Amino acid sequence: MFKDQPIILIQDSREQNGYSALFQSPCIVQGLELGDYSVAGLTDLIAVERKSLPDLLQSVTHERQRFERELKQARGLHRFFVVVESGPASILAGDYQHSKAHPNAVWATIMSWSTKYCPFILAGTREHGARIVEGLLTQYAARHLKTVAGIERAVRKSAGDVTAVGF
Repeated sequence: MFKDQPIILIQDSREQNGYSALFQSPCIVQGLELGDYSVAGLTDLIAVERKSLPDLLQSVTHERQRFERELKQARGLHRFFVVVESGPASILAGDYQHSKAHPNAVWATIMSWSTKYCPFILAGTREHGARIVEGLLTQYAARHLKTVAGIERAVRKSAGDVTAVGF
């Protein structure tokens, strides 16, 4: 990813029912070590995990240890988010089709993991989830590009100052 190239999003190749068709930004499908989405050239800095409500319920119950290991591993990234395709009302209502998880326990886990590991963003719907994921990734990438450009300007200026002094 360079200054004049577009920001290209990545969808993990294992992602089922992914967002790539909902994105306005270019998106490629390839394997990711962490998360379901990232940015080409920045996979070691940022990732986003997408969860439908059934996925979230699995992650806080039967797959809790595996998912918590992933959250711990993701602390090595500069930014990691979990975007949930559900809102607080749906989670707290506890009207889960295939889970007997108690809504208060699910909510407490989300709040605990949000403070311990990374932000959990409750998107409400799949479409909103896609907009949030794309927004997080493109904004992060744009900020990263500005930071890199600033560093490059500072290095060029420093190199010019050294040359002007006669080194």
